[in-house]
Amino acid sequence: MSAIPEIRHRLRVVADTRKITRAMYLISSAKMQKALRMHERNSLYFHRVRSDIRFIIDNSHAQLGHPYFQHRLKKSVAFLVISGDKGMCGAYNEDVLRLARRTIEAADCEQVSIFTIGQTAAVYFHRLGMQPDVQYLHISQNPMLASSREITQELCDLYEQGMVDEVYLIYTHMYATTDLRPTVLRLLPILAEDFADVEILHRQTAELTYHPSEAEVLQKLVPQYLIGLTYTACVQAYASEHCARMTAMDASTRNADDMLGRLRLDLNRARQGDITQELTEIVAGANSVSQ
Repeated sequence: MSAIPEIRHRLRVVADTRKITRAMYLISSAKMQKALRMHERNSLYFHRVRSDIRFIIDNSHAQLGHPYFQHRLKKSVAFLVISGDKGMCGAYNEDVLRLARRTIEAADCEQVSIFTIGQTAAVYFHRLGMQPDVQYLHISQNPMLASSREITQELCDLYEQGMVDEVYLIYTHMYATTDLRPTVLRLLPILAEDFADVEILHRQTAELTYHPSEAEVLQKLVPQYLIGLTYTACVQAYASEHCARMTAMDASTRNADDMLGRLRLDLNRARQGDITQELTEIVAGANSVSQ
């Protein structure tokens, strides 16, 4: 590329692109911090509910009578896949959707139901010919407890009616800003091993009295636990998406800086070449006149 107008045009294009990638980096940084604050607010309450459920499981057999604790023959399985609405976030969407496809195709059951959060997941399964049963749009960019409650209630209704026997969440969990892992998490049924890592906040006791009753206590706690699980998955996916976008946009901005540096060198070389050519023509003209 030696033509000066071409180089200047390329410089303007790259500089404009750099402004966009830098702005997207700053926006994703702010949104990721927002997601982390949302997660911190939910985390304490969610962990306390999980601890209380484990305490009840360890001290009674009430879970055997609750429908959400009953292990069924796996005939129908529902998957809630959480992705982003937009791209430009590295391999974030591709990784979680690839895991979702493998998991769904490996499901050993008679019927599979697919629920999607995020435009990318809906388009992906449509393209594969695996039509989602329900699509939740515009939730991934603003995870709220109300929307998580609505989604969880719909999944629980299907489970209670016997239309699905198991429910799984497929999302990206952010362990650190550089450690984003697509994850499959069982939502229903609730099994004792799901609470193996839960911190016990109360000492185990043989004498335990519930008010008003064991069944009613579980009836209140279990839905809150499921809603918290869905909300946590949405928040984790939200934070992971913007963390991935931060990384991708930061890399793009640095690449743009490198490209601008090379283009400026090319521009200087082209200008020097033009000046040298003009001087050569002037000298040649002066020599021909003098002769």
